[in-house]
Amino acid sequence: MSVQYPDKRVRRTIENFKKTLLSIMETKNFEDITITEIVNVADYNRGTFYAHYEQKTDLLDEIIEDMFEDMEESFRKPYRDLTEVDFKNLSPDSIVLFDHFLKNQDLYKLMLSSNTNYNFREKMTDRLDQLFRGDFEFSVSEIDPNIDINLFSTYRIHGIIGLILEWIDNDFKQSPSYMGDQLIHILSFYTLKIYIKKDSLA
Repeated sequence: MSVQYPDKRVRRTIENFKKTLLSIMETKNFEDITITEIVNVADYNRGTFYAHYEQKTDLLDEIIEDMFEDMEESFRKPYRDLTEVDFKNLSPDSIVLFDHFLKNQDLYKLMLSSNTNYNFREKMTDRLDQLFRGDFEFSVSEIDPNIDINLFSTYRIHGIIGLILEWIDNDFKQSPSYMGDQLIHILSFYTLKIYIKKDSLA
């Protein structure tokens, strides 16, 4: 859980540190940024920084945690008051997860860039994986009772995560509503057989 700062002056200071770090990261590798540079650009002294953080990674971790908490809130919105989800009756408009990513697109693109070099993709994947497994209980007995539910969950979860990451990597080409609609169709679909592309075997 992200840190809460009740004092308005402290909140302003923390917000300035966060904005400053992200601004510097737009032109410089995170590993090359120093605390001295952060405080100089933010117009504070090192003592102010160390009053809240021990190192620059603590500041970045707090930024990431803020992002993830907002992501979780968006993820849970369609089913927060439900006990089960029927994908066929779920409205695409209720899927606001993609709106979260689009709203924060600059931040996600920055965090996923090679300049950041902070394993953000792995952190995001792990967080989404925990969210899926913690909130959902999949049922496959109607399709095939021999399916290992844990493997099935992994297949579903990482397929959805891959869909989200590809959407981000492709600069949010499709609209959030389109992605929400596609996600519902994908989640409610299962494949009995596939066809082989003959050209791929030539």
